[in-house]
Order: sequence, then C-alpha cells, then structure tokens
Amino acid sequence: MYNEDKYFEPEKLLDEALKAEPGFALPDNFADLVAAKMERKFAWEQYIREFLIYIGAIIGLLAVPVTIQFIYFGAVWQEWFRLITNNIALIGGIMFLVIFIMFADRVLLRYFLHRSTTGHI
Repeated sequence: MYNEDKYFEPEKLLDEALKAEPGFALPDNFADLVAAKMERKFAWEQYIREFLIYIGAIIGLLAVPVTIQFIYFGAVWQEWFRLITNNIALIGGIMFLVIFIMFADRVLLRYFLHRSTTGHI
C-alpha cells in the first residue's frame, strides 16, 4: 500500500497529488457564493464600525459641555452625582432607547436593505 521508494522525492509526491481527482465537487456558482458571503461580512463590519464612531461622537459631544460646566462655571461633582443617582432609571432608559434606535437605523436597517438589494436573503 505505502511504498517508501515512490514517495522519496517530493516532486513525485507533488505531481501525483496534483494529478489526483479530489473526492468532492464544488457547485458551479461557488465563487459567487463566496464573494456574496464576504461582501455581507465586510458590510456588517463597516456598519458596526460606523455605529461605534457615532457612539464615540455622541459621547464626545456630551463630554464637552460637561467639562465646560466643571472648568468655567464651577459645577460641583457631588451635586451632579446626586442628580444622576436620583434619576438613574430615566437616564438609563433614555440612553438605551437612543442607542437601540441608532443601532437599528445605522446597522440593522442598512444591513437588511443591503442584503435585499443584492438578492442574497
């Protein structure tokens, strides 16, 4: 079964491996399927990256007036902390709603519209 002399030279082994038929067959549209899958993957990553950029921009835009309050107007952090802890449910609900709406708009909606326009559902 295994002949060591036959496989002694790597070139002979390579030639035989390249000439042998594989034990499987790929569909005719295999390249199109792989390209469509990669396109969806890259689109999903792009939409997630863009969503994270928007979240970072919103946090940055909120940090600027808060910083101005503390530096120029002498805001006391204990009062801010008390205000936030007293209204944590309202603040958390608003933040969740804003993030969910932005995620649905910037990621999910665009991803599903992209999939429907390319015909790969």
